[in-house]
Amino acid sequence: MKNVFDLIVCPVCGSRLEKNGGSLFCTGEGRRHTFDIASEGYVNLLPPGKKNNAKTGDRRELIRSRTRFLGTGKYDRISDAVASLLLKYAPRDADGIAVADLGCGEGYHTCRIADAVRKSGAGPAAVGIDASKYGVAAGAKRAAGSGFSTFDSNDGSFLCFFAGNVFRPPMADLCLDGAVSMFAPVAWEEAARVLRRGGVLTVTGSGPDHLIEMRKMIYDDVRVRRKELPEPEGFRIAGTERLTYRIDLESREETADLFGMTPFACRVPESVREKMTERDGMTVTVDAVNTVYEKI
Repeated sequence: MKNVFDLIVCPVCGSRLEKNGGSLFCTGEGRRHTFDIASEGYVNLLPPGKKNNAKTGDRRELIRSRTRFLGTGKYDRISDAVASLLLKYAPRDADGIAVADLGCGEGYHTCRIADAVRKSGAGPAAVGIDASKYGVAAGAKRAAGSGFSTFDSNDGSFLCFFAGNVFRPPMADLCLDGAVSMFAPVAWEEAARVLRRGGVLTVTGSGPDHLIEMRKMIYDDVRVRRKELPEPEGFRIAGTERLTYRIDLESREETADLFGMTPFACRVPESVREKMTERDGMTVTVDAVNTVYEKI
C-alpha cells in the first residue's frame, strides 16, 4: 500500500521522513531535522532559515477570497475535467494512483480531484504542495472535513498538505503516477524528477477567451492570442481538452472575489480596481485548456 512517507522527503537533507507524535522527523544517519504538524493538519516543509518564509505565497486575504469564490462551485467543471483526464491517462498499479497538486493554493481543487480518484477506487495517495502556509492550512482543514485520512492512514488512501517550494518540491524521485498544475507555474525538471516513466502531468491554463468580459473592461485593446503548447524535454503531449462555458456572478462580493483571483488584479490602477469591485454582478466566460504531458 502507498504511504505518504513514500512520497515526501526532508527539505534539508532529502532523507525519508517518519512520524513521531505530532511531528515528522528525517531518518538520515546522524541527522534529526524535525517538522511539526500544525493544528490545522499541514506540515511546513519550506526550506528553513529563509527570512521571508513567513511572507511566502499567497496572502491570507487572497486565500479567503478564493475560498469564497470557489465555494460557489462555479469553477467545479475545471477540476472535474482535470480529474477525468488524470484517471484516463495516469498509470496505476494494485496500490492505486499517487498524485500531487503542485501549487495547490487553498486546496479546493486538490480535494475535489482526490475525491474523484477515491470514488474511482484508485486510491488516492495524494499530497498538495504550495508556498502559502495560509493556503495549505485551508486545504488541510478542507481535507479533514471531506473525510480524508492523513499521516496515520494505513489503507493506502490519504490526502496531506505541505507548505513547500514547488520549484524544489520535498518529494522523492520517481514517486508519482500523476501530478496536476492548475493556473500555476510549472517546474518541468522537477516534474520529470518526481514522476515515474509513463506518469502524467496535467497542466491547466487560461484559454484565449478566459474572463474576456473583465479584460475588455480593464484594457482598451484586448488581444486574444492562442498560446502554443510547449513540449518540454522528457515529455510528450498525450492529450488536450478545452473547456469553455459562461457563469453568472450574482453579487458584488462574487465579482470582487473572482477579480481578486486574476493576475491583472494587482497590475491595474486603483480606479479600475474600484470600477470592477463595485459591480453588483456580471456574466463572464470561463475558458480553460487542460493539457496532459506524459513522461517518456
